[in-house]
Amino acid sequence: MNFEALKRRVERAEQLVDGRIAKTGEHRARLGQAWQQAWTPGRIIVVGLVGGFLVARANPLRALGSVSTTRWVQLATSVSGLFASLKAAYAAETAEAAATEAEGAAETAGAVAEEAATVQAGAADAEAPARASVSDGRRRPDTQWDSAPRPAEAATEESER
Repeated sequence: MNFEALKRRVERAEQLVDGRIAKTGEHRARLGQAWQQAWTPGRIIVVGLVGGFLVARANPLRALGSVSTTRWVQLATSVSGLFASLKAAYAAETAEAAATEAEGAAETAGAVAEEAATVQAGAADAEAPARASVSDGRRRPDTQWDSAPRPAEAATEESER
């Protein structure tokens, strides 16, 4: 055989493979649809009942010997407790990292606020003679929040002001 004949033969084989791949995909899609349509609620219940009966009849725990069912339940509960504690530890680490990040952001925001206050105070000093009696409508910090609570308030909910 010459080279051109081999080349045509390989190209035909590749086209055949591509066609079969496409047909296989179509068949798989049709099988999936038929499978889903076959599983009606009644059939699911019947299969569950039959499967449960067969498992109970086989009694797989008998093969384990002296290990009782309560031991398996205890093992399952302790493993689930282990997973829960690991998840809680991970959540605590994540919360701690978030708190550290929030603290850094708060420090940055505080520094920016101080810088803005100084810039604003400089601008207010420049405009002071023109607007001495007019309020600019901005909120002023409440002096009530500047000091620590008195000892009697510290033990009550008033300290949370």
